Amino acid sequence: MSSLRETNLVYKGGNHPLHGTWLSVDLVALTQDVDVVRIALITRAGEPHRGATTLPGGLLAAWNQETVEQAARRIAREKVGAEIVGGVAILDVVSDPGRDERGHTVSIVVGVRIPAGTPGALRIDDVPDDMPFGHSPMVRAALAKIRTGLFTDPTLTYALLGESTTMAEAMALARACDPDASESTIGSRLRRCGMYHPDHSRRRETGAGRPALVFTRTLKAS
Repeated sequence: MSSLRETNLVYKGGNHPLHGTWLSVDLVALTQDVDVVRIALITRAGEPHRGATTLPGGLLAAWNQETVEQAARRIAREKVGAEIVGGVAILDVVSDPGRDERGHTVSIVVGVRIPAGTPGALRIDDVPDDMPFGHSPMVRAALAKIRTGLFTDPTLTYALLGESTTMAEAMALARACDPDASESTIGSRLRRCGMYHPDHSRRRETGAGRPALVFTRTLKAS
C-alpha cells in the first residue's frame, strides 16, 4: 500500500483499526532570535498541495520504533535544515478526519526551538491564513498554548527556554506568542514563576550592551 487512502480503504470496521489512522508530527519551530522570534515553514515538494507553504512535518516512523521526540528532531533536520535546540513540547493533538484528503491523519503538534538566524524562517505575522492540512489554525492554537503555559507549565517552559535563560530571551518568546504583553508583565512572570532563579555569578554575552543576567533552573521545580 502506497498511500494513506489505500491503507484506510483496506482496513475497515473492526478488522484492524490500528492501520486505519496515521500519525504525523508537525513542528511549530521557533527561532532563538532575541529581536524577533521567527517560525520555520516549508514549501511542499510533493503532492498534494505541491508548492504550498506548510509547517514542517512527517509521519511518525512507528515501524522503526521512533518516538515523537525522535521524529521531531529528524523532521527538523531533514525539512528545516536545523537541529532542535532544547526539548520537545507537545502542544496539541489534532484528530480532524477531514484535514487531509489522503485519509485520517492525527497530528501531534510539537513546539521546539531552532537556532537564531535559521534560513527561511518567517515572522509570525507573515504566516499564511490558508495553509493546507489545517496548519494555519494549528499554529494559532500552538501559540496560544505556549502563551498560557510559559512560566506555568514546567515541562513546556524548560523545553522552550532551556535550563537557563535571560530576560531578553524569555521576553522574545513571550512576545512572539503575545505581542501585547508588556515588559514588566513578562519580567514579573519570569521572576515569580518559581522555575528559575537569578544566578548573579553568571552573565551571558548578548552582542549589545553589557552581558545579561542568567536565570537558572530551580532544582525543586517539577
